[in-house]
Amino acid sequence: MRRLPHSLRFRLTAAVLLPLTALVLFFGIITTLVARNNEADTVDRVLIGSVRTLSLAYNSPAADRERLVPLAIHLLKRRARPVVHYSVWRGDQLIAGDASLRPPADYSPTGDGTIDRHPPTTFSNAYRRTELVRGYLDPADAREVTQAAYLRDGMLHGKPARIALEIRRAHGDDRLIAIQIADYIDDRLAHERAFLRQVLMIGLTALIVTGLLFWLAIRWGLRPLGTLTEQVEAARRAASPTVRLDADAATPTEIRPFVAAFNGLMARLERASESLRQFTSNASHQMRTPLAVVRVQLDVLERYGPQSPQGQAALIDIPHAIDTLEQLLRQLIALARSEDQGMISVQPFDLADIAAGVTGERAAQAAADRVISYEKDDESPVMAMGQPTLAAELIGNLLDNAIRYSRPGGMVSVRLTNGAGGPLVEIDDDGPGIPEPEREKVWDRFYRIQGRGQPPGTGLGLPIARALAERMGAAIELADGRTGRGLCVTVRFLRAD
Repeated sequence: MRRLPHSLRFRLTAAVLLPLTALVLFFGIITTLVARNNEADTVDRVLIGSVRTLSLAYNSPAADRERLVPLAIHLLKRRARPVVHYSVWRGDQLIAGDASLRPPADYSPTGDGTIDRHPPTTFSNAYRRTELVRGYLDPADAREVTQAAYLRDGMLHGKPARIALEIRRAHGDDRLIAIQIADYIDDRLAHERAFLRQVLMIGLTALIVTGLLFWLAIRWGLRPLGTLTEQVEAARRAASPTVRLDADAATPTEIRPFVAAFNGLMARLERASESLRQFTSNASHQMRTPLAVVRVQLDVLERYGPQSPQGQAALIDIPHAIDTLEQLLRQLIALARSEDQGMISVQPFDLADIAAGVTGERAAQAAADRVISYEKDDESPVMAMGQPTLAAELIGNLLDNAIRYSRPGGMVSVRLTNGAGGPLVEIDDDGPGIPEPEREKVWDRFYRIQGRGQPPGTGLGLPIARALAERMGAAIELADGRTGRGLCVTVRFLRAD
């Protein structure tokens, strides 16, 4: 099954409508429960009020009763909530109303002196506290009541009903009459269901309208993103080498960080692309020279033969060209590895142990006319933060440069100190040095100082050293040699806490 593409507009709309739907359902349920309780309370009040009204009519003198009872029944049928099911019993004799609405089994027309066999129904009134006597304002109206009005559940015509009952002695009668008013429970349930449907329809309508309005609002709110997309698409079609997004005064503040980050990324990619282009161009140029030498010397061998003087000279030049090419490839690999953007495991390590080991290896490999020394104040470890392998490669690279550029019979010294700003490694030689105006240029790849009788090289040694130092958070500086000649390279490492 194919999944629909993710839509930010849909996600935002859902993020608003889902909690809103839950809120509508919650308030719908609460409203329904409150309405149900109010409905039940209202019906119960109507039943109790109706049975008391009819009871008062029967408490009137006989001459008035014949006129008041029909009037009371007429009013019960014409009120806001009509009551149509009623009965009045005197013992087993039905005086008025529905014969199916019979009194309860404990009803007795003669009475046994018990008052309020069942607890009367009362209603709370938080706004007005009216003193009532068993439900009546006038105590005289309640004087002949033996069972104050109360509610019970029963059956009427085979259906559940809510029944209000009051028992009193009618005016001028020595026997008790049972006055009942009933309402079908399913009528109440039908009213509750109708109210619930209204609540659901109102809630659904509110959700639909809210969703539509929010959808339109999101469409308006996301318009700046559409503008930025159009800018990127225009730059793609134009194939411009420089892509920048424009953030005008109407651009929302939430989008401005994205625009700044995008422009910064594009600038970084442009620099990386330009650096790669220059690197490729310079590398191809540097590799072309030793390859051309090898090709020329092979042509000489083919033309004159290996035994000829020209062939012998060619056999001497070819290994030098191959050595130069090998050194260039090795340094290109080292440069690529030094610029790797992956994470490195920075850890404390003994810089003295690394520096001493690298110096010892280079001293054993150096020519006999080179003197290499190692200096340190004491035998205690010098702890630095970084990566031991990269630190060894950095010191070895600088030491190789110093050995290559030192004069025959000269000295190269490695000095380790634990300075206040961090551990220092100083590599000093007595070669030609680097003039101060040239010291910023030598960090460029393949840059070499011309016209000074420099030994062969690739111009990658110092750029590789700086890249290795930056990966570990170290700083590298160039200065005059301590003896007044040559070059002194200082590397300051981070101190291990």
